[in-house]
Amino acid sequence: MTSPRTIPIIEIKGSPYERGRQQGEGARSQILRALTIYREILPQEMKMTWKDGKRESRKFLPYSEEAVPHFVEELRGVAAGANVSFEDVWTLNCYEGLAHSRQDVWGCTSVAVRNEHTANGHILIGHNEDWNSADRDNVYLVLAKPDDGPDFISMTYGPLLLNIGMNAEGIGVAIDSVYPTDVRVGVPRVLCSRAVLNTRSIGEAIRACAPKLRAGGYNYLLADPNGELYNIETSATTHDILYGEAGWLVHTNHYLSPKMQALEAPGTYAGSHVRFNRARRILQEQIGEVTVESLQELLRDHVGWPDSICTHEDPADPPYERGLTLVSLVMDLTGRAIWAAPGPPCEGEYVAYHL
Repeated sequence: MTSPRTIPIIEIKGSPYERGRQQGEGARSQILRALTIYREILPQEMKMTWKDGKRESRKFLPYSEEAVPHFVEELRGVAAGANVSFEDVWTLNCYEGLAHSRQDVWGCTSVAVRNEHTANGHILIGHNEDWNSADRDNVYLVLAKPDDGPDFISMTYGPLLLNIGMNAEGIGVAIDSVYPTDVRVGVPRVLCSRAVLNTRSIGEAIRACAPKLRAGGYNYLLADPNGELYNIETSATTHDILYGEAGWLVHTNHYLSPKMQALEAPGTYAGSHVRFNRARRILQEQIGEVTVESLQELLRDHVGWPDSICTHEDPADPPYERGLTLVSLVMDLTGRAIWAAPGPPCEGEYVAYHL
């Protein structure tokens, strides 16, 4: 018998540069593999050479050095630890800004549930991280002990900055790609998500989602240990704050706010709506009895395939355009624990990690 596949975890601590260096050393194989893959993807999918991609990504750097210099320093450490160039690492962290014109609607499904709706009175977040299947072997977890913020557990892949997870203050964040038309050069959105993991209150987390110099936007599903639940839908130039009035939230990859829908790129967003409505239905059926295990089952759901919550590669898509659930997470903000399964989660085993 073979052992179930699990996600590797790296422990890092210290200053931004030192943490990045440890991440780069610990994930060197994933970083080298990602850089090799995206040197092929960039020309095929965006008709842009890797050299052109590096040149374009340099435009984002001054904004980031002004707004979040400590995160730029963290990425310099990642490059040093992996023994690759900072320009290569920086280019992949700007990838969504370089790719904005394609408007491929990648997946991601996020849910949050307040304590009165869970079986044990805990606040829970579930998230399926859907992206290019080429990154299937590039995913890893990091347990971070920064000297400039709370401890946290986060997932990432390749040389990307840490961006989805939960910190010791009980602040949890999951992100969903959205597709606004006001994208610009500025702070790459993955750096904004990283900033949430440094926060100590829900208000601070909301502010971290929408810095003035940002290049684009995500939806940030936020929750804290008091059961405050928010979707922060952002673009480069504006945002809207949606509160979890009913005690639970769902988000996928289309805007919910009419204000933000006015900025949404044209498209059907059919797959996003299918996953959104399916997740809402399942969650409503669980209300009052939601558990870590029931959220795991929600994240393994296949209704509506190939637009299902648990996403598998569609052979009809070109090789570098195949979506896949890379990792599935359930966070217990009350118990400061996170369960992670390699994707697709129907084939993986959830393993618990504790802060």
